[in-house]
Amino acid sequence: MQTPSYPHLCKAFGPYETNCYIVQTPQGELIIDPGMGSAPWVLESAPNPLAILITHGHFDHIYDVARIHEALPDLPIYCPSADAFMMESDCFDTGLTPCAPSVLVECKKGRAELDIQSERVTYLHFPGHTPGCSIVIVGDKIYSGDFIFKRSIGRYDFPYSSVEDMRESLQRFQALDMPNLEIFPGHGDSTHLKYEQDNVALWLSRM
Repeated sequence: MQTPSYPHLCKAFGPYETNCYIVQTPQGELIIDPGMGSAPWVLESAPNPLAILITHGHFDHIYDVARIHEALPDLPIYCPSADAFMMESDCFDTGLTPCAPSVLVECKKGRAELDIQSERVTYLHFPGHTPGCSIVIVGDKIYSGDFIFKRSIGRYDFPYSSVEDMRESLQRFQALDMPNLEIFPGHGDSTHLKYEQDNVALWLSRM
């Protein structure tokens, strides 16, 4: 069975230019990481939303979840279970309105396969940047949050980060046996899987 290729909308929001994605599937839209100020754009651009997908719990990726939830209270919110506490409280004192996720994704440094209204969504858990940090695969695209960027990786010196977990996650990422999918990160431009796998040795040598 051929992997589907879905178009998406992308717009950067907030002082950290955090990318919010709206994946346009035949069933409806999947909203990924709605950051600060993104709610009006999301509500206007997603006429048939299926779910909100959170890659990790940092405030710049979840800031407008509560606003979207207020407008669409029945819309499910998927979040890695280890980062749920970041959605349930303003633990970084940023002015975030807490909004608990409705579905906890338990990856355990592995893979979680989800069926969201007949759309297949895969979470791969790569902790280090945060305890629940994950990449999300929809169709033939990877949405990497703050784990992998173009020619860079996520920081691992924040509260709740772990250099040990990041090192192990990078090693598992390097070993992924997958087609050379395009990667769309939480900040900046897109890249490709094989290219970033080739860069892992450099980052490991600097940790």
